[in-house]
Order: sequence, then structure tokens, then C-alpha cells
Amino acid sequence: TISHKRGNFPFPVTVSSMSCMKGLARGCNGTSSPVVLVIGCGVPATSQEMFEQMHQWGLRTIVVAHEGAWVASLVSSGVVHTLVTVPGLWSAAQTEDLASCVVEKVAEAIADSGAEGIDAVFNAYYKYLLLAARVAEKLGCITNPPEVIETCIVKSRARQCLTAAGLESWSCFSVRSMDELMQAAALVKYPAVLKPSEASGSFGVVRVDSAADVFVQFVRLKSERCLQSDEVEFILEEYIDGPEFGVEIVMQEGAILFCSIMDAGKQENSIFFQGTGRGFPSVQPLSIQEATMLHCMAAVKALGLTTGVLDIDVRHSREHGPRIIEVNPRMGGGSVQIMHELAYGINLVELNVRSFLGADVATRLAARKECDLGTCFEAGWVMSPHSGIVRDIASFSESLRATFCTNPHIRCVTPLSKNDAAVVGYKTGGLPSCLIQVVTSAASKALALEQLQVVLGTAEQRIDTLVLPSPGAP
Repeated sequence: TISHKRGNFPFPVTVSSMSCMKGLARGCNGTSSPVVLVIGCGVPATSQEMFEQMHQWGLRTIVVAHEGAWVASLVSSGVVHTLVTVPGLWSAAQTEDLASCVVEKVAEAIADSGAEGIDAVFNAYYKYLLLAARVAEKLGCITNPPEVIETCIVKSRARQCLTAAGLESWSCFSVRSMDELMQAAALVKYPAVLKPSEASGSFGVVRVDSAADVFVQFVRLKSERCLQSDEVEFILEEYIDGPEFGVEIVMQEGAILFCSIMDAGKQENSIFFQGTGRGFPSVQPLSIQEATMLHCMAAVKALGLTTGVLDIDVRHSREHGPRIIEVNPRMGGGSVQIMHELAYGINLVELNVRSFLGADVATRLAARKECDLGTCFEAGWVMSPHSGIVRDIASFSESLRATFCTNPHIRCVTPLSKNDAAVVGYKTGGLPSCLIQVVTSAASKALALEQLQVVLGTAEQRIDTLVLPSPGAP
């Protein structure tokens, strides 16, 4: 692992961000511009910059998306080369048949564009992970094996894999019915966590302190439309205490080339697990950070992952040591990318693209420019205390930026939501929505956190102009 000494522990530091993509493999089309197929387009707040960067690097990007996807605007502006529309993609099961359908439509698009093939395939963040792997496999492109992706997605399978490898051992049960839930509730160690086996972004994840809590929350979760099927699997598992971390790993051809660690904040005094931010450097002892990173590296190896940027949520328990919450076989969203640019001096999009293209990642990391190891960075999210509908988030974000434009500690104010989105307030008893991302920096962690709270507090004072009550709300 490429690293740089910080104190007594090797913390990885890598290439300067926003650098050009020199050294990429030549594309199948016989030019120096590889053709990259991206499955899904994510949302503008998290994906648009990725597409713009790939365009700047000279890549020809083909995007597979659902009808009416926002990414069509990037085709008209020339940022995306071709858009392939698949009706019903948003809600379709990511089956082999769907993958074959996508391959056929992409083949037609390639023929029309004059290209001879696809050089790399990956997904836009969390959605279509399995579909992207299956399409890549059919096209003969570099990918993590589809069966490995499926294991990571289905948390119960990931738990079984890590337990078999001797990395995890704790109270965990898979349930689908009320009868199975009753049996598990009588055996699990409390406090516990109930969650869907396949979900992301803390959706449906809730802490339960007794068997009675389990039943109440299970009934509530089953009222969600996407969780009503009898085929939906839930996990009831022991609650893991201790500090939580976000760990990012970069792999190529099965080798781990980079590993980073940041503190990951979660809601306090809540049964929900919405993230509240990330911090660098970690405040935890170096021995805990080292053990956690080594555990994550062993976990991705045990799961069979080989390629790309991986995002791992992990806690270090006082009783168990490091324990994996989930392994996401894709780049982390939200503040992960900007925090890595600032703290580590790397561009995760670039490293991800290189890994899937088969272009040299290790040399790129070795050619890094040292970043400032004396600066602390904190990321957090503006949340609304009340639920409602978002209105004109661009103007609200711009006004917030203008307020702090002369403050050197404010590094980023970026909207994460979109106009007309329905949001959940943090005082309304549900999983709160993240509206705007804020990143600060300072010579000390205390000052970086203080500056972050100033921005978040100012935003909340103005929140009534951003989040309007839903029609018909009391």
C-alpha cells in the first residue's frame, strides 16, 4: 500500500487532483480516447461533475439510463457522447436478461457512433451495481464478478462470507416473516439493529432495544411500498458500539493500492443512522485506525473484490474489535470525493476510471504530490428540522456561499437535493434528508468543526425559505 508517515502510522497520500489522464490505454476505437459505458446516471448533485471530468479527460462516455433522465442535457452540451435509453430501467430487476437487452442497445449505439467497442463499464454510484457487472462481463470488460457484487449487495450473504473467513462473529439473523422475526427477536443480543438486507443510504436501518421494539419497527418498515413483498429479507443483528469510520480502498487486478480512513459521524440520540459528516484526520488512537483499515482490506479480499474504488462502513467495537457494517463495491458519494481531494490529494473518479480501463493506477499513485498533513477537514450536511418540499435550492446554496465567501475556512457548499423533492425533517421521527453539503478546513479539528457549525446554523435559520410545508400539511 502506498503510504506516507503521519505520526507513527502510515497514512496513504496520493496524486494531485484534477490532473490529466496521461497514460491511459488506447481505446478499442483505435484512438487515444477510450469509450466508457456508465450504467445509470445518478443525480446531478453527485454525478454531473463526474461526467464533466471524464469529458475533460477526453473520454467518450456512453450512458445507459431510464426514460426522461436528466443526463440528456449533458448530451446536448457535448459532455456525454451518447445516451442509451432503456424503458423501465429504473424499476427493473437487474437480471441477466436485462443485461443482454442493455448490451444489444449499446451495440446499436456503438455502430451509429462509429466506435468499435467499449473499453470500460461501471455504474454511477449506488444504483445498478449488479447490472453494470453483468453488462461488463458480457462485453469482456474488466469488472468485479457479478456473484461477488451480489454478495456485497445482499448483506446477509456478506455476513456469511466474512464469518466463514474468520473475520466476523456476532449475533445476526436473516428473517422474512413475522414467525422468523419472533424466533430471532428471542435470541438476538440487545440493543440490536433491524434493516433490509438490500438497501443503501441508511434507508430502513433502525435501532431496537427490545423484542417489542422489533415488532413495532418491523410493522412500520413493512408499510414502505418497496419493502412489502414477502420476498424482502431483513437482518436483525447485534448493535455494534464504538466509533464509526468511512474507509475507501482502491484496487486493481486484485491488489490493494490505496486505503484511507476518516471518522464518520452519525445521528445522536436517535434510533436512525443517518450520517452527519466525515472528519480527517481521525481523532481515534492510531492502533484502532490501523486495526480497522487492516480488517477492511482483509474483508474486501475475502469477498472476492478485485477492481475499482470501494466504500466501506465499519465500526470498531470495544467487545469485538473492527466489524463491517457494509462493503459498497463502488465509489462513496456525498463528501467522500471532495474530502479525498482536500485531505489526500487524490481524485477518486480518476482512479476508478483507470482501474476499470486497465490503465496504470499504481504509477499514478506513486507520482503523487504531497498534500498538507497539518490541516483538518470536516464535512457535514444541512438538514431541515421540519418536513416539506424543496424550493429553489440553487439560489439558497448560492446565498449561503455568498455569506461566507470571505471566510477561508469554508471549502465547499454544494446542493445535494433538487427542487420539488420531498424531504424528511430531523424532528419528525423519520430518517432525515441531507439537503446541502458543507466542507470546512482549519489548523485544528476544533476550529474546523466550529466553522462547520456556523454554516449549518446559518442555513437552519434560513431553512423556511428552502423547505416549504407540503400541500395539505397542518
